[in-house]
Amino acid sequence: MSDNGMNGAESATPLRKQAEEDLRKAILSGRYDAGERLKERQLMETLGVSRTLLREALRQIEAEGLVTLVPNRGPVVSVLSYEDAEEIYEVRGILEAQACAGFALRASSAHVRKLQDVFANLKRAAEAGDVSRTLELSTDFYDVILEGSGNKVLSSMLKLLHNRIVLLRRTSLSEPDRLPETLDELTRIYEALCARDESAASKASQHHVRQASRAALRIMRQRQ
Repeated sequence: MSDNGMNGAESATPLRKQAEEDLRKAILSGRYDAGERLKERQLMETLGVSRTLLREALRQIEAEGLVTLVPNRGPVVSVLSYEDAEEIYEVRGILEAQACAGFALRASSAHVRKLQDVFANLKRAAEAGDVSRTLELSTDFYDVILEGSGNKVLSSMLKLLHNRIVLLRRTSLSEPDRLPETLDELTRIYEALCARDESAASKASQHHVRQASRAALRIMRQRQ
């Protein structure tokens, strides 16, 4: 009897993890709008899970800041305030600049090759005007930088902010002409990293976050 219970728990875990991943992707891809109510029955059907597993998945997504439980309404997609965005960009600017400096100092040649591959794909997507693909590859680009930076504490701090950074990237890239500017800024970061220029990489990263912040905050002001 206890074996059956264990097997049930084990089989539920991958299902819950998959539900978490699918829900996270749906929110980050913009399928659900900020402030939109997430209906339990609809989500159960879409994700193919029970109410119990769905609620467990929602708890995890809530802990990541993507969903807010509103009294008498249930789960809704979190809305980032202007003040939230300002604070996130401030912290992101410091952490990503440090990650770039760490990569320039400590990355292995394998990390540099990986960065070259990701950047080549990112450049193609941005030049083709594919915002969704550029967003995905921007995440991959920063994942490689974090990996190569050799700083686990820094990585875990940025991972806590990751989902909200992706939401803000989507906001900033919705501004006309922002995509080519983004590519230009990321190219500067990439070239400095490949040259192992710690100072230039850090400055290019700070400049990129500053420009992204200006674009996103402009859009958020217009929506208020």
